[in-house]
Amino acid sequence: MGASVSVSQLLSSGGRTAAQVSAAEADVLPGRERLREAENQTLFQVVDAYLAVRRDVELADIQSRSVASYERQVGQARAREREGDLTRTDIAQAEAQLLIIRAALAQTEASLEQSRSRFAAVVGRNPGTLEPPPPLPGLPASIDAGYRLAGEESPTLWQAILAERASRHRVAAERAERHPTISAQGSFGYVNPLGYRVRDLGRVVSGAVTVSVPILTQGVVGSRVRAAIAQQQSAAFQVEDARRSVDAGLLNAWNQSVTAARQIEAGEAAVTAARTALDGVKRGFSEGFRSNFELIDSEQRLLNAQVIVANARYGRYTGQATLLALLGRLQAATLVPDAPRYDAEKDLKHNKAWQFGPFEPLLHLLDKPQQASGRSRRAPVPAAPVAPRLAPAEPAMMNGDLARGLPFPATSAESAARTMTKERKK
Repeated sequence: MGASVSVSQLLSSGGRTAAQVSAAEADVLPGRERLREAENQTLFQVVDAYLAVRRDVELADIQSRSVASYERQVGQARAREREGDLTRTDIAQAEAQLLIIRAALAQTEASLEQSRSRFAAVVGRNPGTLEPPPPLPGLPASIDAGYRLAGEESPTLWQAILAERASRHRVAAERAERHPTISAQGSFGYVNPLGYRVRDLGRVVSGAVTVSVPILTQGVVGSRVRAAIAQQQSAAFQVEDARRSVDAGLLNAWNQSVTAARQIEAGEAAVTAARTALDGVKRGFSEGFRSNFELIDSEQRLLNAQVIVANARYGRYTGQATLLALLGRLQAATLVPDAPRYDAEKDLKHNKAWQFGPFEPLLHLLDKPQQASGRSRRAPVPAAPVAPRLAPAEPAMMNGDLARGLPFPATSAESAARTMTKERKK
């Protein structure tokens, strides 16, 4: 019989622990960028839903006024037909245009309800009367400035960059598996190895230092190192892919904003000109100098100009919001200064405080210098051909009859029937 207390402490892991801790800490950083990206995307959905409701309300109002105007024109045309000034064709033209605008209004009202439901799903309440949106802060002055800011702030790009850094630490952790480990063990107790009498208990103290060196691993460590290097190279390619995707998104959002601004400028001038022309055509129509077709055409031109302006306002603001979301600037701290902020460093320190190890600082100093390098060779890039040529394509004959039915074997039904019959007999 006996009783003893044993203590075991790892003194050195050959850099494994340091590399694994570095990789775990590096995984926290892409998580922060994912959190930023989620916040930007959520606020973009709010902005987009807000602007969609305002746009559809404006379009419904424009088309409602157009329907009322065409209804007055149809009434006037019918009255003038009775007086012999217009023909049945003129009335049919006005009625056809009225029905077209009514159909467009019905579609716009349906789109408005869809936008309202999307607003309610994102914001958490049904939209009421929405005020004009405020200017968005933090927009770049040029597209080149946007590219530069994306390299410094884009959460999508930095997710990929930090994930690639974490993969380097994993390469170092796998390489450290070849290094020796050192551990110490100690034991203290009272033991009676020959019997069960308490009076015969003897004090036993033991201690040992163990050094383990991997000699034969059958290629397991090497294969893990190569797999980690391949993952690190894949992460490096993903960094370039993320950079190109962000730059392409910035280009499209910038062009959308610039184009929409030009459309607003031209559209507002077109609305003024179309309204002036419509007033003149109406006076000429009432005096008999203008035809019914000219009046319908002027009404449609004014409607088209107003629709262009409404859509362009939506496109410009959402383009700017997309630009800020790609840069990581469409966040509550930027838009609402008094909004509560998430302190990532404070949260990380709080989680570290729950970890306890009496010898952790000392062992970290011993283990950190043994950490292997996480750098690996560059990913192989295939050389471009000297004179690339595409193979000539065979002409496809697409002028035949329509294809009807799938090519099932003719005997498949008979084979299935025979199989079912055999199963029944069994």
